[in-house]
Amino acid sequence: MAEHRIRKNNIIYIIPNDELYEKWKNNEAFIDEYGRLMNRKPHRVLKELRHYVEKQSFGQKSPPEHPPVPSRKSSPVIEHFKETAQDKVREVGDKIINRSVDAVFDDLLPKFWHKYVVPSYYRVKEALTSKKSKPHSVPSKAKTAELTFSNVKTETRMTQPEADAEKRKVLYHWLGMLSSLKKLHEAGEIDIEFTLSQLTDPVMLERVNLLLGENPNLLEVNNYITLCKLLGRDLYQEEQLIPITAAEITTIATTYGFDV
Repeated sequence: MAEHRIRKNNIIYIIPNDELYEKWKNNEAFIDEYGRLMNRKPHRVLKELRHYVEKQSFGQKSPPEHPPVPSRKSSPVIEHFKETAQDKVREVGDKIINRSVDAVFDDLLPKFWHKYVVPSYYRVKEALTSKKSKPHSVPSKAKTAELTFSNVKTETRMTQPEADAEKRKVLYHWLGMLSSLKKLHEAGEIDIEFTLSQLTDPVMLERVNLLLGENPNLLEVNNYITLCKLLGRDLYQEEQLIPITAAEITTIATTYGFDV
């Protein structure tokens, strides 16, 4: 099980074993811009590759008859300890991130949901169904909102990274409700029927599928894996999104033991 080093754009990527190397060599996999080894069919992450920048020296020519003496810094032993230390740092970082995510979904998200989302939903519902509302008031407010949005849009322009960050917020909010469905219900923080109606809302699902379809790299690796496990399938086939359906969301709720 030898390691293989692949040079790409002055970056050395380390493929840890022969099996993954053969996939790359036979063009069954490729290295994406995030340094991940991606399977082509089906489209999924095979491995987060370790990598480093190739060192280059300019304006120096080594004598052809006298090969350079290997430096101590390039010793295989030193490289081994360096890579081991990097792996340990990544492992500690992953643990810290996982604990932070658990804290968000177990503590902060239920409080936020109970305090802000549920009251807001009932206020909007009451406003839309109230018989006292005047017919002409709705177009007026809509027109005002449209003008306000137009003004904001002309004044501020988002960069692509900022736009991707906002899109991730939409996906992570939806994924957070789906993955924490059972925890929030058992904690008495949500109404299962109301939450399912939001998760399976056609407009919401259309938005989620649109975001996932236009950028396969929008989800981080751990969230990508979480969503695939919940659905029981891969998100993409031949690099094309397989749209998420309301029936699949209902099936996930059924696996949690809910009668839907």
